[in-house]
Amino acid sequence: MQINGEIDAQNQKLKNQALATLERPAPTVLKPTKHERIFEKDLTITVPRDIKDASEKILYLAGTRVNPLKNMFSRKFLIFFDGDDLKQLNWALQEYKNKKGLAKLVLIKGAPLELMRQYDIPFYFDQAGKLSQYFQLEQIPAVIRQEKDKLIISEVKL
Repeated sequence: MQINGEIDAQNQKLKNQALATLERPAPTVLKPTKHERIFEKDLTITVPRDIKDASEKILYLAGTRVNPLKNMFSRKFLIFFDGDDLKQLNWALQEYKNKKGLAKLVLIKGAPLELMRQYDIPFYFDQAGKLSQYFQLEQIPAVIRQEKDKLIISEVKL
């Protein structure tokens, strides 16, 4: 296989597939917002076992309810949208500008590297829809922000 060039051809094929996936990751399927929806997400968890620091001091006893947002505050926003939908893209870019860089643009579909090159700002991608699932998104575009010790999730109708 090496003599007739098959290995090199297979390696090139794998490289091309990897590059294509980087340029355009597999999309998450979410519908455009038809009916606006705003809801809260509470990140409070119940600690399943004692949590200790490096010196074995107990930080949280098993059964303690902990909310990571209680002791921190972020002014940042997450904006989820379809980068292939020009209306959503333009809306997301305007929101990014309005929020003066305090937003992270998260694609559920589209070409993040191409958009980064075109607009010279960071774009993120919701790989395998993990974030959309975690935040229980059903429609896009959507904005996630912190309010006190909860997240406020808004699915926006354009």
